[in-house]
Amino acid sequence: MAGQGNLILGMASGYAAKDLRPFVQSLAMTGFRGRLVLFVYSGQRTSIRDMVNACAPALDLDLVVIDGIRKYAKLWRSCFKRLFELMPAESFPGLKRRMLRFQGMPHVTRYFHYQDYLARHDGYTHVLLSDVRDVVFQDDPFRDLGTGLHVGMETDTLTIATEPFDRDWIMDAYGEAMLQRIGGCQISCSGVTLGDAASVKTYVAQILEEAMSFPFKKMKTRIYDQAFHNKLLHCSQLGPTRLCQPLQSMIATVGCLTESQFSLSADGRLLNEDGQAAPIVHQYDRHPLLVHAFEARILV
Repeated sequence: MAGQGNLILGMASGYAAKDLRPFVQSLAMTGFRGRLVLFVYSGQRTSIRDMVNACAPALDLDLVVIDGIRKYAKLWRSCFKRLFELMPAESFPGLKRRMLRFQGMPHVTRYFHYQDYLARHDGYTHVLLSDVRDVVFQDDPFRDLGTGLHVGMETDTLTIATEPFDRDWIMDAYGEAMLQRIGGCQISCSGVTLGDAASVKTYVAQILEEAMSFPFKKMKTRIYDQAFHNKLLHCSQLGPTRLCQPLQSMIATVGCLTESQFSLSADGRLLNEDGQAAPIVHQYDRHPLLVHAFEARILV
């Protein structure tokens, strides 16, 4: 479903404008007519705005300035950390939320910003939560999108237990019992998730509920978004959810695929097995073949 009711949210804090150009320009090339929201530090706003004005001037862009410990010099970061060590975070959930939103890893803090934006802006019918540095678009990601969540799946040759990073995240977050429960499941990547607005709002709230259940002293340094995402999915805690298989769906999560599995069109688009271009390509930067093809098509 295309239209003004579609919204894309992405955390862009710390990225240079050039890192965001493939994401932004490829989106504009699809004819996307919704709103793109990027969360940035104040020092990024001018360069990103200039880039968008130059390569995608028709795009409806909202740059939301956020605060975070990583925008400060090392001395100030050290002071913040020492101050937060004295704060009774676990006794006051509101305080803990503010502290984690400020000091936590961007993989997790982005969900606080997503929730805040969605609470302040009604009227969107569908929402995409997306990584921004390693995602390109080949078609409008909301075309013919129905209800429920759509999540990107990794290659089915790996499981949570056999992929080292995912195994460690689940073990560190939830322990051996959870690994035994879901370790044999196919990995879902948390970097691209979309669906109707109500489903996405519920999903964001569930991710944050998981984050807030851990002690601040632990959570402030962990990138548990992937662990939360897979635990919720494979423990059947999400609502209706479509598993988007790579090269078979609207989300091509290609990081763990091999280049021999890729089929490109004459104009450099990655094709699904049915010969149609995948609307969203994630983790393309792991493959020089795709980087060269997409740069030739997009960065003109």
